[in-house]
Amino acid sequence: MAGLVTDELNKFGPFGRYNGVNIVTNGFKDFSSGSSDLGAAAFIVSGSTIKGRVKLARGGTIELDDLVVGSVYEIGLAAAESDNATTFVLVLQR
Repeated sequence: MAGLVTDELNKFGPFGRYNGVNIVTNGFKDFSSGSSDLGAAAFIVSGSTIKGRVKLARGGTIELDDLVVGSVYEIGLAAAESDNATTFVLVLQR
């Protein structure tokens, strides 16, 4: 079974804009290599104390504490980093 959750779902292909999520908390995750990590196309920030950053696919960095919790930011990512256990970066993948 490659791709979606079941072989039956594979018959139809992806259903929405994003079809995967990777949660980064209290650490660093690289999305610029590895077949299962590519396609980081957006992210959401959640948690009680927001500290960390995202590195953009075409360069540059955005500090998470400058962002609105719960908003979807549609921008390609190379990496995400959470500085503590109360910051969650939900990376949405295509």
